[in-house]
Amino acid sequence: MASPLALAPAPMRADAATAGSGPAWSGLSSLLFLAVAAGLLTRADRLLGDPDTQWHIAVGRWIVANGAVPWTDLFSHTFAGQPWIAKEWASQVILFGTHAAAGWSGVVTLTILVLAATLAALQAWLSIRVRAMPALAAVLVAFIVLTPHILARPHLLAFPILVVWTIGLVSALERRVAPSPWLLLVMIVWVNLHGSYPIGLVIAGLLAGEGIFVRPRTEWTRQALRWAMFLLAATLAACVTPYGVRPFLVNFGLFGSGESLRYIIEWQPLALDLSGTVALFALALSLGALAPDLRRNLFRIAVLLLLGAMMIRHTRFADLFILVAPILIAGPAALCVASLRPEPRPRSRPSDHLIMAVLGLAALGYAATLAPRPAPHVTPLAALEAARGKGLTGPVYNDYDFGGFLIAEGVKTFIDGRADQIFLGGFMDALDRAQAASGAEKFAALLARHGITWAIVRTESRDAAHLRCLVGWTMLHEDAVAAVYYDARRESAAERS
Repeated sequence: MASPLALAPAPMRADAATAGSGPAWSGLSSLLFLAVAAGLLTRADRLLGDPDTQWHIAVGRWIVANGAVPWTDLFSHTFAGQPWIAKEWASQVILFGTHAAAGWSGVVTLTILVLAATLAALQAWLSIRVRAMPALAAVLVAFIVLTPHILARPHLLAFPILVVWTIGLVSALERRVAPSPWLLLVMIVWVNLHGSYPIGLVIAGLLAGEGIFVRPRTEWTRQALRWAMFLLAATLAACVTPYGVRPFLVNFGLFGSGESLRYIIEWQPLALDLSGTVALFALALSLGALAPDLRRNLFRIAVLLLLGAMMIRHTRFADLFILVAPILIAGPAALCVASLRPEPRPRSRPSDHLIMAVLGLAALGYAATLAPRPAPHVTPLAALEAARGKGLTGPVYNDYDFGGFLIAEGVKTFIDGRADQIFLGGFMDALDRAQAASGAEKFAALLARHGITWAIVRTESRDAAHLRCLVGWTMLHEDAVAAVYYDARRESAAERS
C-alpha cells in the first residue's frame, strides 16, 4: 500500500517519458522553500491582517479550556445560544496552541512554514514530470495568485492537504489503480482542519471518470467498482468529526442562503487585479495544455472548468484552482510536448547543502528579530481601553472587522466573521439597509431592537456618521482606527435612579 505522500511517479503510459531521474526533493526545492519563507518574513505583519485570526484563536482557547467543542454560539449577544459549530476546530486548536507557546511570532512562523513547504513539495512533485523551469514557473504563478489570501487562518493549513489529496488521485490515475487507502486519513485530517473538504470529494468523483472510461471497455466495471468503493469510503471519512455530518450541512447552507456572501470581500467575484489576471491566464493555459488529447483529459478539463467557474464567481476559490491545476496538467503536458519532459538531474554537492544551511540560519536569525502584531485596523485596542475605562457595559454595536478582536478580548459581539452559520435570516440585509439609509432613523431603530448601549466603529464609516447624528449619543473616544460612542441617556437615567 503506497503512501499518497510519495513523490515518485509512475508513467501514465508505458511509452510516456514523464519521470526524470534523481531525487524528487532537490536543491531547487530547498531554495524555493527558503525563498518563500524569507519573502513572507518581510511581510509578517500582513499575515495577521485578517480579523478572523483572532476569533479562531479564541475558539481554540475555549475548546482546550473546556475539553469539548461548542454546539451553540457563545461569542455574540445577537445570536447567543443559537446553533453554531466550530467546524474548523482542529485548525483553531493548532493556532491557539501555537499562539500560547510562542505568541504572534509563533502563529506567523507556522503560517510561513506551512505555505513554504506546500509550494516546495508541489515544485518537487512537478519537477519529476516536467523540466525544472516550467515546474518552478508554475509554483511562482501559484504564489502570485495565493498572495492576497496568505493569512494566518485555517484555510492555509489546508493547503498541503489539498495538494497531497490531488497528488494521490493523479498518482492513482498514472498507476492505473484505485486511490490509496492512505487518502482516507488525509480526508479525515482535512475535514477537521477546514470546510473546503467537499471539493476534494468532487474532484475525486470527476477524476474517477478518467480512471474508469479511459481504460479499455472490458475493464470499466472492475474500475468503476474500485473507484466507487473509494468514493464511498472517502465520503464516510468526511463524517469523522466531533460533529458527524453537520459540517457538510453547514457548507450547503452557506450557498443555499447566500445572504452573507454579498457582504464579504473574499466571496466577491474575481477581480482583474494582478492576482486575478494571472489566475485567469493560468486557467486558459491549463485548458490549452489539456485540449490536444481531449478524450483522455476530458475529466481533468471538467475539474478545471468547475474550479475556474467557482474562482470567477468567488475569489476565495482561486486558492483551490491554482494548487490543483498544475498537478492535473503536468503529466499530459509532458506527453504532448517533448521539450517539457524532465532531464536527469545531477546529484547535489556538499557545497549546495552548506549554502542552504547558511541561508536557513540567516532566515531564522531574521525571524528572531521580528515581533509581529495583528494589524491596527482590526485591533482597536485604544478604543476598547477607553470604553472599559468609562465602564461601558451592555450589548455593543461593532464594526464587522472588529468582531474577532472583541471575541479575543472577551466581549460578546454584535457581528463578527462567523457569517457562514449565524448573522443570517435577514440580519445582514437589515444591517446593510440601516447603514445605507440617508437618515439615522433606521439605524437608531436597529440599535434599539438589539438593546445596544455603546458602539465601537471605524472612525470614517457609515456607522460613525449615523452615531454622530443620534440624539443622546455621545462620542467617548476617537483615533485613526476607531471611535467609541455610548448612549448618555442611559447613564443619566442610572444616575437619577
